[in-house]
Amino acid sequence: MKIEKIICLTFILSLIFKLLHWPGGSVLMILSVLFLVLLYFPLGFYIFNEDKKRLKENIGISFIFGWFLSVSLVGILFKLMFWPGSKSMLIIGFVSSLILFIVALLLKNKRNETDKFYFKNLLIRTGTIFVITLLLLLVSNRSLIRFQYHDDPKYAELMIEKNENPNSIEIDKKIDDYLIEKNQDK
Repeated sequence: MKIEKIICLTFILSLIFKLLHWPGGSVLMILSVLFLVLLYFPLGFYIFNEDKKRLKENIGISFIFGWFLSVSLVGILFKLMFWPGSKSMLIIGFVSSLILFIVALLLKNKRNETDKFYFKNLLIRTGTIFVITLLLLLVSNRSLIRFQYHDDPKYAELMIEKNENPNSIEIDKKIDDYLIEKNQDK
């Protein structure tokens, strides 16, 4: 579906913006994942079915797939934004994506020819989200922060400290002082 592709391209663009520290990268990422979640969850039955005449036959499966893929996408967003709770969201997303992938694989082989295209679409979406979720589960927040702030190692270490102690006022003060000092040097 075209809108789904546009939203996915917007998400990739937001990743590039975020990595290059361009303004609006985080907002664009949040909005693109939010729209994708809203597209999959309530409208999954419509998006996954190419043959609109067979909507009623696959509505239950599509609804379940849309729900669990939305949970996985929220976990991906939490991890990329370094929000608390990302690990539990990713674990839930990983397990649900794995289960959905296996179910889609089994159903693809057991259904008739018209349903094979439907389950192929589900396999592609589920497999993609499964792989991204798995990769983000395996990569630590420390590594992601170091990668994102590779051009400023001191700031990266402060952000790692902040990520590990989100409620620390002392770390907030260190970050503010560092940013003020950095801006004065320019």
